Parts: sequence; structure tokens; C-alpha cells
Amino acid sequence: MNNDLLEKLSAVWTLATGRPLPFLPTPSKIPEDFPVFFPAIGLFVGLCATLIAWAMVWLFGSVAGATLAGILIAFLLELLTGWRGFNGAARLAMRFFPNAADAPPDRFTAQPMFFGALVFIVRAIMIHSVISAGGSVWLTAVFLCAYFARAELSVAATASGAELIKAPRQERNKGAIAGCILILGFILVFRRLWGAAAMFLFSWLVSWYLVKRAENGNPPFDRNLFDTAAYLLETVLLILTVICLHR
Repeated sequence: MNNDLLEKLSAVWTLATGRPLPFLPTPSKIPEDFPVFFPAIGLFVGLCATLIAWAMVWLFGSVAGATLAGILIAFLLELLTGWRGFNGAARLAMRFFPNAADAPPDRFTAQPMFFGALVFIVRAIMIHSVISAGGSVWLTAVFLCAYFARAELSVAATASGAELIKAPRQERNKGAIAGCILILGFILVFRRLWGAAAMFLFSWLVSWYLVKRAENGNPPFDRNLFDTAAYLLETVLLILTVICLHR
């Protein structure tokens, strides 16, 4: 694998998760073709979650294994992103608690912290419910769709929040095509047609709506909003998957 590709992977991973990978070269800039890599990262994350779920169930049984896997996967996802999702949920909650408005930006009062913890617990329970329903493989589809949405959302986000990341329309289209190909592969391999297609369409519609709002400057789409939107969309996809599996 050449250095140019490794640098691109490093840049896209850092953009997607907010944390660089120590064994990849430090990226000098975000490549224009970054949308193509996001669905592949989602596929990798989803496959890792599925493998962890299978391993926990095999080692500890269906009930205990699903519970342990739900907690472990939720925790590892937070570590992967440096707890950006948790902090984003807490930051969102600060808008609803007037007494938290005067807190320093890096400190959260009790109510926002409680809301962040609540979202984390919901995610762990949803992952547990997916696994206990025998749908571990659905975690692959969830994160594939969630990271495809991150590709769309990242077009409207920069670390400073001052401007949009400029991705040529052609590269954004390539990212969408890559996502469609991967979700089609999931459908063909696991025969989950309507659920996977609906999940992918839902992710695209939500991200398209948020990008359009960001392009109009309402609201300015900074890194914090990117993390919060991606985290909550991922959580909603988990909830929808549980509903589909238990209906």
C-alpha cells in the first residue's frame, strides 16, 4: 500500500473519528476524494462490532454475551472517537438547562452529564437488543450507513466551523456510489433487502437535510455539531434496527 493511500486513510479516519491512528502517517490535508473512504470505514467498524458480538455470545452465552457485548461495543465506540459523541450529547443538553449556560465549554454540569450518560446507556441497550434478537450482523449495516452519513455531514464541517469542507460534486457522488455498492453487497450476502435499503435511504435523507441547512448557514456546522449529529443519527439507526427485529 503506497504512502499516498495511507495518508488519505489517515486523514479520513481522523476526520471521521476525531482521533488520528498512531500507526498511520500524520495527514497534511483532507483529500478531495475523502467521501469514498467513509463507507469503507463504516463497514470496518461494523464488522468489528459484529465479530465482538459473535465472540461474546460464543464465550458467555446468548444472554450474558449479548449484555457484555452491548456494554463493550458502546464503550469501544466512545474510545474510538475520544468520547466526542458523549460530549456532543451533553453539549446538546446544555441548551435545555439554563443553569448550565454559564459553565465553561469543557465542563458540564449534572444535567447535561446525565443526558450524555443516558444516551450512552440507550446505545448499549440497543446494541444488546440487536444481538439478543440474533441480529448481530445488522450492526455491520448500522455502522456502514452511519459512516456513509458522516461522509455527507463532513462536507458541512470543519474544525473551526468557519467554512464548509469543499468536496467536488463528482467526489461526493463517488462516495454515494461507494456506499450504495457496499450496502448492496450486504443485501446480497445477508439477504436483508428492505431493512438495509430503508436504513441507507434514511441516513442519506437526514444527512442531506442537515447539509442543506448548513450550506444556508443555519446553523453553522462546526466540528461539535458534526460529532453530535453523527452520534445521534447512529443511535437512531440502532433504535430503528431494534424495532425492526422485534416487530
